[in-house]
Amino acid sequence: MEPAVTNPIDMGKSIADFGFVIMAAASYLVSSAIIIFVFVKWFIRMIDTINERDRQAINEIIQLVRDLHGMIKTICDELN
Repeated sequence: MEPAVTNPIDMGKSIADFGFVIMAAASYLVSSAIIIFVFVKWFIRMIDTINERDRQAINEIIQLVRDLHGMIKTICDELN
């Protein structure tokens, strides 16, 4: 009857290689997740900045329209 492990050194090397593959895959997955997270946060921040600038511009336009409406109303009242 043969022993289950014929060469323990080769078995140790294969286990070590397999462990390295597991560690490399884990580090790849973690680094990929971090990069994706950072990219998504950056993209969301960029979109929020654009939305805030647009909101400010729209508020300024609304204020100008209100001012013009008041001026036109004053002119109408003076003409009547």
